[in-house]
Amino acid sequence: MTQRTRSGWSSAPRVRRVLARVVVVVGIALAAIGLITARYGLLFAGIIVVGLGAALGPARIRQD
Repeated sequence: MTQRTRSGWSSAPRVRRVLARVVVVVGIALAAIGLITARYGLLFAGIIVVGLGAALGPARIRQD
């Protein structure tokens, strides 16, 4: 099998860390707004976005 190499600005751990933090902050804001206004759709969306932000972290880059 051929091995794919990741290159570009999106594979740098620093960029991925900043992007993950931004996504997590947006998710927390959505969850807080959903909790305060009792709109459970926003709360659910906030929880999903926080999970996606956690999955975007630099630890997800595998160095094989």
